[in-house]
Parts: sequence; structure tokens; C-alpha cells
Amino acid sequence: MEKYEGMRDRLTCWTDPDSYFTGDMVGNTAVDAMDIGTVNFPSGRILACDPLIELEDRPPFMLTVPPGTYPVTICVMPSEKYGDRYACVKVTVSDAKPVRYDLAMIGDEDLDEELEDGDYFGFCVDAGMGCIADVETQKAFREYWAKRLEEDEDIDPYNDLFCDLLEESYNENPRYQRDGGDWVNWTVPGTDLSIPIFASGWGDGVYPCYFGYDSDGNVCGVYILFIDLEEGSEG
Repeated sequence: MEKYEGMRDRLTCWTDPDSYFTGDMVGNTAVDAMDIGTVNFPSGRILACDPLIELEDRPPFMLTVPPGTYPVTICVMPSEKYGDRYACVKVTVSDAKPVRYDLAMIGDEDLDEELEDGDYFGFCVDAGMGCIADVETQKAFREYWAKRLEEDEDIDPYNDLFCDLLEESYNENPRYQRDGGDWVNWTVPGTDLSIPIFASGWGDGVYPCYFGYDSDGNVCGVYILFIDLEEGSEG
């Protein structure tokens, strides 16, 4: 944390993620906002990851949010050529406007390495999907999946859970989704703990998460940035 505080300004976001949700253009790129429900953060200790790879094991961020239930919105970049792509995901903690964005980190990043302007640490995506959740939700999922594995040890999260959920989401809400589904807001059975899951921009890669703070120093939003629309797009 001491090293992090010392280089906070170098790790701030190079663009304004909230602008992705306040109009119909970002730079020269047309965008639209899509609400996908809410997410419950009972502890305020949250994580972001590829849900098909490390949902059970991903450590939470060092930064926290006030416990509560918050709206989740996706900034969509409509594209006839590539299909509609998700540029950014926002969890709205309050209606205040962010005045700074702090990079979310889990605490094992190498802060001694040389960092250029615009560099960041993020979470790895290897299956084309991202998610955001509370550590209590992660624990509930871990327990749920352990019971599923007791019944059948040959199952995996994609083929035996999320694939069907994404297809159901597409059938119920086809707008801004490709065949097979691009998002689902799933609640762990037997709980009120939801996991918003969404396609990750152009696909596999490393993506940053930022906490937005208002002028009073309070968290007002959490942002997962998939596509830098200020630099243009391929859409």
C-alpha cells in the first residue's frame, strides 16, 4: 500500500470511463448504454475476473466499496462488422461525478517494474468473458460448485452452467448480444448474491478495473475498461 500510494497518480486512468455512459458518442465512436440489473456487494470487498477461469480463486481488490446493491450498466459499441462489442462496464455506487480514478489492484502486482504512461495492471481473460462480484458471492459460488462436483466430477463451469445461462439470456434479451449470449446476471442458487457476467471487449487479454471517486473522496463507481474508445475503434 505504501508503494501504491507513492505511485497512485501514475496509475490513474488515462481516459474518463464515466463519459462512456453520459452520451451517445465517445470520441468518434457511437455508443449506447445497456442496463443488466443489479449486483449485491454484502461485504464491499469485490473482485473482477474471467468467470470461466478463476471465479473460485481470484483475490479481491485492496480498494473497497460501501456494502450495498448497485446498478450495473454496459457501454455497448454497436458494430455491423464485428458485432456489438462491450467497451466498458460500470457499477454505479452513487450519482456523484467522479473526479479521479484509482486503479484497482489485488496486492501482488510488481510495483518495481518500469511503468509508462497508460500502463496498468489488470485481470487476465482467457475465455472471452469477465465478471464482477463480492467475496461473499465468490464463497457462495465455491460452495455451490463443490456440491455440483460431488454429483458429477466431470463437469466444468462453461459447458455445464454458464453456456446454458448465456443462451437463455440471449433468448430473453437478444438486443446487443450475439448468438450464444454475451451477458447474464446470474444469482447463485439459494442466495440473493448475483454475478454479472459479460463479454470482454475484443476477447482475451488483460483488462483494468478502476474505482471512481467524487470530490468528497467517496467511491461513486467501479469501471471495467475493455476498449479505449478515445483512441478510436475497429468498429
